[in-house]
Amino acid sequence: MSAPLHVLILEDCALDAELMLDHLRDAGFDPQGPVVDTEPAYLAHLDPGLDLVLSDFSLPQFDARRALRLLKERGFDIPFIIVSGHIGEDVAVQCMKDGASDYLLKDRLARLGPAVAQALERKRLLKEKLQAEERLLHEAFHDTVTGLPNRALFLERLGHVVLRGKRDTTYAFSVLFLDLDGFEVVNDSLGHAASDSLLVEVGQRLAGHVRASDTVARLGGSEFVVLLDNLKTVNNTAHVAARIQHALAKPFTLDGRDVFLTASIGITSSTTSYAQADEVLRDAGAALCRAKGLGKACFVMFDTAMHTHAMARLQLEAALHRALERQEFLLFYQPIVSLETGRIAGFEALLRWAHPERGLVGPDEFIPAAEELGLIIPIGEWALREGCRQLHAWQREFVDLRPLTMSVNLSGRQFAHSALLSVIERALTDSGVEASSLKLEITESVMMENTDLATTLLLDLKARHIETCMDDFGTGYSSLSFLQHYSVDTLKIDQSFIRSMGVRKESLEIVRTIVSLAHNLGKQVIAEGVESEEQLTVLRSLRCAYGQGYFFSKPVNGTAAGMLLASRRQWCGHELAREPG
Repeated sequence: MSAPLHVLILEDCALDAELMLDHLRDAGFDPQGPVVDTEPAYLAHLDPGLDLVLSDFSLPQFDARRALRLLKERGFDIPFIIVSGHIGEDVAVQCMKDGASDYLLKDRLARLGPAVAQALERKRLLKEKLQAEERLLHEAFHDTVTGLPNRALFLERLGHVVLRGKRDTTYAFSVLFLDLDGFEVVNDSLGHAASDSLLVEVGQRLAGHVRASDTVARLGGSEFVVLLDNLKTVNNTAHVAARIQHALAKPFTLDGRDVFLTASIGITSSTTSYAQADEVLRDAGAALCRAKGLGKACFVMFDTAMHTHAMARLQLEAALHRALERQEFLLFYQPIVSLETGRIAGFEALLRWAHPERGLVGPDEFIPAAEELGLIIPIGEWALREGCRQLHAWQREFVDLRPLTMSVNLSGRQFAHSALLSVIERALTDSGVEASSLKLEITESVMMENTDLATTLLLDLKARHIETCMDDFGTGYSSLSFLQHYSVDTLKIDQSFIRSMGVRKESLEIVRTIVSLAHNLGKQVIAEGVESEEQLTVLRSLRCAYGQGYFFSKPVNGTAAGMLLASRRQWCGHELAREPG
């Protein structure tokens, strides 16, 4: 079957033109197209859809070099072959430099078919190369999931905007840096394909709520940025942010399910003088961190204090990485006392950071950062292993005080980590501690965030004879059904209720109710934050099993905790005080 060939022939000899067509047919082509011999006719038929131009060199008031020049001036990429009765070598070379695909003499038309095939093949290969280059260029500057500009292209455009702002003080722009709250839950529950579909729709909604001249880009994960270019006033930025949040709050339908998201947004604008594009993105990111810290689903405008905070955070993150490598973490121990015997029943292991410059750093200052960085997993594993090691040493040294227990805290990220059970089992095996001596403390808010996971994990721990304690009980949003159906062994009453028992009657009644509830459900109860003998007396009268707080001891290092055990300290007798009215 002949290959269609749309050809324009420049030839003033009809016989020569027909010979060219015959040779093309013999070579397997089906040539279609006009034969012309003047410049106006040539221009009239010149079209980007042409496959080929065949041209005699000399025409009336016209020649092949001019025809070739006219072709290039119009930006057409069409193979151009010169077929001449006589053409000098120098002229032929010049024509090739001008862009001709090939040249041949009319007395050698047998070579026309192969020359045309070769020219068409070169065009095809060149087209594929250009398409590949365009594709690579697009991929280098666009997100593969959403098709939106990526970080590189966004920073390039932002760089032009910053430069324009430096030249024109009246020029205004803003950058919105947003992150999708709850995206990780969607990804974990519905999978990557659904998450990608969600990201695509988020990108479409964002693009639909800004101007065509603005730029929407995806930086990665669930992070997007919006460049609002050439604003009349940066005060309009807040309206755009509110509009975007409203658009993203509408449900997304994934696999037949409605999924709801919110967005935290950090904003900065040209009112802050910027020298580089990455400075703009940095400050918008600092504002985003502030927005997420305020509870998410809100937007925050950048101020210079945020930059100071962000720099301090970067320093903290770097120091945390080094601290893990340099083994700068240590455990302090606070005794948990039996209120019936007054003797130490166990300890809670509390993490501290021996910072080389700042000294001892409490967990509130570094645990949130360690959670976000994922460092809480190796840090938490170290704390678990070290707590078990220390407990085993005390159990061997103070045989008469057994069974001593060790309570170790689990963060939300540790609680959800797939390797948690194997980490716990390895710590017990390596230390020689019995499973029943280890108690894991988990805040009720962490448990309630993922009840399905909590159900499975608590049952697995119970099967291994490892007890669990619900920490900070009463401050979250736990329900009676949770306590009834889930395998929590101990409730730890939050210290805020213990401290205010003597001031607020409501606090006393809450403590009384929690203790009674624990007894009725067959669970142990620990009062945290015991600081006075009066509090101790009330708790003993309520038959609270255990107490913990500064009245007994502040958290101390391993050596001091060992000395407490060696002293056989006893804080109260066996008698129970009268229940308060």
